Amino acid sequence: MKLKLVLSVFCLLIFLLAISCSSDRRSGNAANNSTLANATPAASQNANVASAHDDLATGRDLYVKHCADCHKESGEGGPTVVDGRKMKPDNLTDDRRKKLSDDKYLKFMVDGIEDEGMPSFKDKMSEAEMREVVRYIRVGLQKQDPGSVTATKPTTK
Repeated sequence: MKLKLVLSVFCLLIFLLAISCSSDRRSGNAANNSTLANATPAASQNANVASAHDDLATGRDLYVKHCADCHKESGEGGPTVVDGRKMKPDNLTDDRRKKLSDDKYLKFMVDGIEDEGMPSFKDKMSEAEMREVVRYIRVGLQKQDPGSVTATKPTTK
C-alpha cells in the first residue's frame, strides 16, 4: 500500500514537472517572437527575400517543366536542339526582355511564336500558372524587386 502511494506521488511530481517545462518553452517562444517583431529592417528585408523565394516555388517548378529545356534553367537561352530542330531561344535575363510587359510574356506563352519554334502553352498551363512563371522570370531570373512585380494579379475580362 505504501509503495502504491509513493509511486502515485512520484508520477504526480513527474507530471507537474512536465507541465512546468512545457510552460517554460511556450514563454521562451513568446520571447523569441517578440525579438523577431523588433528585428532590424535588414533582418526584415532578408525575411522578405526568403519569403519571395518561397513564393516563387510554383513558378520555378513550372518554368523548369515547360521552359528550361529551351531557355535553360538560368533563363539565358541560346542555341539548342529541341525535337530535332535547331533553335536559339531568347535570353530572358537581358535588358531587352526585362523591359517587356508581363502581358507581352503572357501573349507569347498563350500564342507561342511559331517562326521561332516557341509552342503555345494555353493547353498546358492555366493563366494563373503562366502568371506564376512570369513572376519567377521577373524575380528569380531577372532579379527584379518582388514588390514591383505584378504578374500574379489575374486579369479581368
